[in-house]
Amino acid sequence: MLLAGAVGLAAGCGGNPDLSTKATGRKPLWKHTFTTADDGHIKPGSADLFPYSTAASDTAFYASCEGRLYAFDPAGRQLWQSPNGHYDASPMYGRTTPLVLDGTLYTVRNEPGGKGTLQALDPGTGRLRWSFSPGGWLSPPAASGGRVAVSSTAHLHCLDAATGKERWRAGGGPTRFPGGPAIADGVVCAVDAQMFLEGLDAGTGRTRWRRSGGSGGVAGLFEPHSSITPDGDTVYLHAPSGLWAVSAHDGGVRWSGTAAGGLTRATPASGLLYVAGSDGVSAIVGGNATWTVPVPHWTAGGARPLALADGIITFTTDGRVSSLDTSTGTPRWTATVKDYTGEDVPLSNPAATNHVVCVLAKDQAATDDAGNKDGPVNHIYAFPA
Repeated sequence: MLLAGAVGLAAGCGGNPDLSTKATGRKPLWKHTFTTADDGHIKPGSADLFPYSTAASDTAFYASCEGRLYAFDPAGRQLWQSPNGHYDASPMYGRTTPLVLDGTLYTVRNEPGGKGTLQALDPGTGRLRWSFSPGGWLSPPAASGGRVAVSSTAHLHCLDAATGKERWRAGGGPTRFPGGPAIADGVVCAVDAQMFLEGLDAGTGRTRWRRSGGSGGVAGLFEPHSSITPDGDTVYLHAPSGLWAVSAHDGGVRWSGTAAGGLTRATPASGLLYVAGSDGVSAIVGGNATWTVPVPHWTAGGARPLALADGIITFTTDGRVSSLDTSTGTPRWTATVKDYTGEDVPLSNPAATNHVVCVLAKDQAATDDAGNKDGPVNHIYAFPA
């Protein structure tokens, strides 16, 4: 199917051995070729500072590719392009993605030397609304109720969501907040340098409570750089003992469990909590797994966020996109993406909306789909959910 703004599959998956990628299994709806000549590396060295990542709103997909940000509608039409894509020289927070929170699209640019900038964009146009650069690399942000929270190397910052103006900051000196925050029930929750979870009033910055993730009298122990997931008045985060559910209101422990070891971020929906861990993908209720689906070669994708929409949960490993039924864990469909030599192509996290799933394929091919451009080129694939 050919769609405006998308590269046709006839061109992208033909018999020319120089073509960059080919998807098998679940057939793509459309594919777009990025024709930038930037290989995503800063010389000297080979560190990839441009994470290939995707996000979705109710009406669009957002793809961060080679430091730029692109928006597509579910039919594959490119809506806009912005220079304000993700840029990440920091190893602190693993794979991060653009985030659509309370009607604003956020990206983070963590540059060599320790400078970080939070960018707030209009999701409809890509226009920069404001930016915030307090010094130090920045965590992924959280936003709720007209406030934005973000952690830097030294402080936890709370900003006005409309203007980016700082309302308050906490920490500094020996008191630091290295973890990415969450906002739930009017409380900003973040892990401090002593590995305690702290709840601060979103309006004033005053500490309401402080919670240990240890057992048997052992203090601290929450993982400072792990994702904290808000859900109503509860936040979820990780400690060596497993996944914890903590009340944002008073720090009370709702439950804790050891399900799905080696957890990455959690995704709540309809009373269930979906997590990716070393055991695979699991659905959690009350700290216990109702189902777990093992994922072969999970180390190739375990740090990538899950996508949840339309009754399916989608995840990626290198060269593979897989979807499961959210109720039972039953496999729904799989697509493989390989380069012209038959090797698995590194993939971004998936993003899903309007019965469509998108992933970025980091193939960096020598030629584009027409075989007539010096590379590298990369692609976004869209699959029917």
